[in-house]
Amino acid sequence: MVHGKFKQWLSKSLVVTIALALSGCGLGARAAKSGSQAPSKLQVVAFWANDVSTPLTYLYSHPHAITDLAPFWYSVDAYGGLSAHVNTTILQQAQKAHIPITPLVNDGTGTQAFLDNPVTRVAAARNIADMVGKMHFQGVNIDFEPAHTRVVNQLSGFMIDLRDFLPRSDTITIDIVPHSGGAYNYGVLGREVNQFILMSYDEHDDGSLEGPVAGMPWVENILKRLMTVVPASKIDLGIALYGYSWPIGSTNAQTIPYNAVTPAMDQHAVWSQQYQETYARYDTSSGPRIAWWESLQGMNQKILLAKQDHLAGVALWHIGYANNAVMQLLLHQIGSQP
Repeated sequence: MVHGKFKQWLSKSLVVTIALALSGCGLGARAAKSGSQAPSKLQVVAFWANDVSTPLTYLYSHPHAITDLAPFWYSVDAYGGLSAHVNTTILQQAQKAHIPITPLVNDGTGTQAFLDNPVTRVAAARNIADMVGKMHFQGVNIDFEPAHTRVVNQLSGFMIDLRDFLPRSDTITIDIVPHSGGAYNYGVLGREVNQFILMSYDEHDDGSLEGPVAGMPWVENILKRLMTVVPASKIDLGIALYGYSWPIGSTNAQTIPYNAVTPAMDQHAVWSQQYQETYARYDTSSGPRIAWWESLQGMNQKILLAKQDHLAGVALWHIGYANNAVMQLLLHQIGSQP
């Protein structure tokens, strides 16, 4: 679903219409702030999860819009073993399109218990490295998401082991939870990790009252904090390709992929100057609702922020929620050529 002025972006005069759209929705100030120099090419990590069944047609049509595909295909168990749920169709299509793959590996236990035992911790690192080598992947994305400082030393030890087991040419990225209570030792991790992916989304989500998914003031604050301990050149800014819809007054939110924005949401869409995100109040058969989501305007804002702060790139959660308009935005702003 393409909304508002950004429907123009699909026309042949793409560059002209983007400039007009930016000036029309309050983005010109940030674009000007980023300077007049030609934009440098950003890294674009495209996550993928199996909560969608549609093929990644738009990605295969525009493979140069991203630099890495990070599908959620592996989980670590309590013994350091790996469970795999590889989508062979996506694997073959990505290989055919020559898209580098850095699969996401998460903590299947939800407790990081395997990190507490040196034996299972080393086993996990070795098994991940063996998987990357066997599958000829570009590298790996680590998504353990520790919630507090209990495993800060164990996580650092694991990343050291993983780096030792992998060739130096293989990429290691790690996902950073914005409010982790100090669970990351950036001084150690920075020597082992190629990129830190800031999960700059879900400011409001299922379980909270309605509000922006990634309001710009919140994003700028958490990014600024991370940049005090990590060089900008090693940070990828997370961008949501989705939103949430709440019944008025409820904390029970429904996820709305960008490519599934409803006609009612689109019809009542309003751009928030305060939060630099789109929202809508609308009626349904079950009652009034309010939705916040990252529209093309919001995605564009995050890309411009990454450029302004000279970050390594951006990371999209997730590419299964994209459509052709998203891919065209990436191709234009990132500077890739099809």
